[in-house]
Amino acid sequence: MAFILLILTGCTPISEEPKPGGPVVELPLAEYKDTTILNMYEGSRLSWVLKTRYLVKWSGTDRVRARPVDLTVYDSLGKVLVRVNADSGTVDEAVSFLAATGNVHGRSEKGVDIKSDSLRWNKAINQISTEARVRVISEDGDVLTGKGFISDAKLDNWQILSDVKGVFQKVGERIEASEKDTSKQALSGTIPIPADSDSAPPGPIPGAAPAPGGDTAGEAP
Repeated sequence: MAFILLILTGCTPISEEPKPGGPVVELPLAEYKDTTILNMYEGSRLSWVLKTRYLVKWSGTDRVRARPVDLTVYDSLGKVLVRVNADSGTVDEAVSFLAATGNVHGRSEKGVDIKSDSLRWNKAINQISTEARVRVISEDGDVLTGKGFISDAKLDNWQILSDVKGVFQKVGERIEASEKDTSKQALSGTIPIPADSDSAPPGPIPGAAPAPGGDTAGEAP
């Protein structure tokens, strides 16, 4: 069972009711205008922490809006998996959905870095996605840009969906390392050596959608 621990620092109360005879003003169900921390637990395990300076919930919806977003996601051992910062975001009460918008910057502990105007996290299918343009730096320092992005929640296996351009680092060294690894596996009886192994291109970079037309497709903006 999941539950949230809400920590408030110097919170400001909800605005006062309008004076008699004045216009009817709809007030939020809850509103916090100072440092607010949401700790999300799965049983006794800390799942993620959301820090913000403004939090509001309106009646008739299960969505809570935060501005800005400073999110840290943890694994089952309490280690940081992903950090996300954004201008604003929306999360549902069941904490199964998060939508971040405006200057979204996500970073995995393994070194994957992503920037976009929007990003969604869906807990039910363990997926991060967006239709917006993205800029991704891989664990190896490769820089890729494009439109649309889909990944698992850990940013281990990801793909840019279209208009992919990128610059790959140390391509020659990686080709050589890949060929040496292939040769070692062949000598150990794991795989056969292809007849044209000397000219075979390297395999795709883990997690990355390859840039069309070759190893480099121009400088990423």
